[in-house]
Amino acid sequence: MYLKKFHTTMKLRDKLIQETILVPMQATSKEGAIHELLTHLQFLDVLSATVQLSATIKEKEKVFTSSVGRGIAYPHSTSIEVHELTCVLGISHEGIDFISPDGHDCHIILLTLSPANDPKEHCKFITRFQSMVQNPDLRSSLIESAGCDEILNIISHWEKDDNQQDDLI
Repeated sequence: MYLKKFHTTMKLRDKLIQETILVPMQATSKEGAIHELLTHLQFLDVLSATVQLSATIKEKEKVFTSSVGRGIAYPHSTSIEVHELTCVLGISHEGIDFISPDGHDCHIILLTLSPANDPKEHCKFITRFQSMVQNPDLRSSLIESAGCDEILNIISHWEKDDNQQDDLI
């Protein structure tokens, strides 16, 4: 008897929607970028304040940079204000120095906030996002995108193609 393995793949589009994408970012520094992304979540009424989270993320950045190279950074923290994984994606056309291991400025900044009682869910999301941005053409398309709709189309097409690849396995 043939049994098909069923699994649910985390979808980037479940967390990244038009309201949670900032393009282009205005910030020119790492601290400014984190502040801009957190302030955007505050504007969306996800957060009531950003001072403590900014300080927490800044302290983490002193110990270990959230940049992974290739123009990408993943700042993260837990928050008592969020009850599920919360993500905001910022695209900087100019690039921001996140003290990257490869020396390149970051253009793609994906900030994630996890509930204090479930800090691991962001790992699955980041892994999924990393799978997408491994493709240099796709990464360039994200960086060069003119707006949220274009980014969402890029993500949607990648997820559709990726799901088709899963079906072949």
